[in-house]
Amino acid sequence: MKKCIVFIALAITLLSSSVFAATKAKTIASKRCYSPAEVQAEQLLRLHSELMVITVTCKVSSVGQDLVAAYTGFTKNNIDVLHDAEQTMVNYYKKAYGGKGIPLLDRLRTKLANEYGQQIANVSAPAFCAQRRDKVISMHGASASAVQGEVLKASASTYEPLCGSGMRTAQKSR
Repeated sequence: MKKCIVFIALAITLLSSSVFAATKAKTIASKRCYSPAEVQAEQLLRLHSELMVITVTCKVSSVGQDLVAAYTGFTKNNIDVLHDAEQTMVNYYKKAYGGKGIPLLDRLRTKLANEYGQQIANVSAPAFCAQRRDKVISMHGASASAVQGEVLKASASTYEPLCGSGMRTAQKSR
């Protein structure tokens, strides 16, 4: 009988601690949100990932220009803001999830590329390229303010909402 009471007490303790941990994790997750700088950082990384996928898939513009050279030029022209965006996201991940942020940044970059890869699968590579291939060329020659304008007008959702807003979020698969 005494063993049964000890077992029941232990089971209740384990169950209540599991419920508490799950509730705490849900509360922490529901409090995650992006600052405006984090939204812009993710959107810039989305743009960079989109350009990469276009480059790898399409290879040349509609008039035969090499997209690899254009993508490389875009990256070189915007390397400082791209590094700043990556650092912003690393800092967010450290704050939101604890630990090191670089593996989570790597996961973000992979998810973003996969999103564009899925778009290709949905419409076919030729259709995707017909719609998007020249974006790499136009962004390569774009000024910093034009790149920022592209980031600001982006209608893509982010993986976390903007703090204090009802902004859409992409599906999470962390």
